[in-house]
Amino acid sequence: MSIATKEVVDAQLHIGTLKSEAHPKTSKFWADVVNGVVVINPDTIVSQLEAAREKIQKAKEQGKEVLVISEKKMYAEELEALWAKFGFSYLNYKVPGGFLTNFDTLKKRIESMNSMERFLETDTYNSLTKKEQLVYKRKLNRVFKIYKWVKNLSKKPDLVVVLDGLMMENLVNEVEKQKDIESILICGTNFPRWWKEDSLIVANINSHKSIDFVLKSILS
Repeated sequence: MSIATKEVVDAQLHIGTLKSEAHPKTSKFWADVVNGVVVINPDTIVSQLEAAREKIQKAKEQGKEVLVISEKKMYAEELEALWAKFGFSYLNYKVPGGFLTNFDTLKKRIESMNSMERFLETDTYNSLTKKEQLVYKRKLNRVFKIYKWVKNLSKKPDLVVVLDGLMMENLVNEVEKQKDIESILICGTNFPRWWKEDSLIVANINSHKSIDFVLKSILS
């Protein structure tokens, strides 16, 4: 299903940052500046969304690992709902440094978490005292906060979708070093670096409504 320009405007994706905060490297995507606020070309956003959706669908068809990464608190619970619907892995809490560049170490932590979770179903766990069980669950919950939604990630992701390229600058640096990983960066008009245009979505990322539209459009 194609995305209509009117839908993009209704979801307010075309509203950029203040011109004083915007970066010239995104200027090719601007349509205008109104009252000091950058207006992004809605037709450009449509093209970027459709290109991103096509890339994700192709990755899924090829059985590749897709990982969505966001530290936006306003959208944390909704990501879980999208995970349940579309089945991708995601990180939405305190993304560990070196997640991509040192994935083997992170994989061991994920495997350790999965082992801890399986331990809850054993007779050995049931034989522990109530206090010991509580301490164990608290330890597991601390690990769950970070790794719960990547528990099925068996290898380094093939495609990474990053929400807010500026906010996730350290992660973007990691993505840039990983030549074998494809990416889709969702960013505002304040994004300060060049990126492959077929891997970029420049839109309003400061609104729950607009973020919801972007992610549902490209992941569906």
